[in-house]
Amino acid sequence: RRWGPLSGVPTAAARHKEKMEVYHVLPDHSRQQKRKRGILLAVLAATCVVCAGCVYYGRETALGMKFSTATTSRIATPSISLVPGERSTPEVQTAVNMRHRKGFKRLGRPQDQRKALIRGLVTEVLRHGRITTTTTKAKAIRRYVDKMIGLAKRGDLHARRQAYGFIYDKQLVKNLFIEAPKRYGDRPGGYTRVKKELLPRRGDNAELSYIELV
Repeated sequence: RRWGPLSGVPTAAARHKEKMEVYHVLPDHSRQQKRKRGILLAVLAATCVVCAGCVYYGRETALGMKFSTATTSRIATPSISLVPGERSTPEVQTAVNMRHRKGFKRLGRPQDQRKALIRGLVTEVLRHGRITTTTTKAKAIRRYVDKMIGLAKRGDLHARRQAYGFIYDKQLVKNLFIEAPKRYGDRPGGYTRVKKELLPRRGDNAELSYIELV
């Protein structure tokens, strides 16, 4: 016995018709949902961008000099003239940026390479008495050369161990602790001088200077 439409169970033709109706209805509905979802995502992305920009520019305005450029801004403040009839001229003040993270020259190297470079240059200055290098490096190693000579003038065991830990040549440390007290015994400091060379370095046109012991 075939099941008819009045028996409560749909026929095959009715089920096929229902499937086709669902097939033709669902794509339009899904396209509308996708279109709405895309519009909502675009609005949400634009809102996030606007909020991020507001937060960034708000921080820049609040922190002030930290995000300012290296150029100094000039602020004009009115001045009061005591002479009647004389026109007052504004006094100009200069806002100077604070020197944060500028305690020493980084020499374009990380910490370990910078320390090795300084130790090598200091060793060569103490060995030869005079070397030629860039002006920035010469000024950067001058304090370390003076420190090594100061340790040699002290002459105690702790100073000797500090010198051994910094200077690469051990025999040079022994000679330094013998000669430095004789040569700089009456000099309280300033054991080196830095003078600029006339011509820059060939290749990169860097400014050269020589550092020598006084």
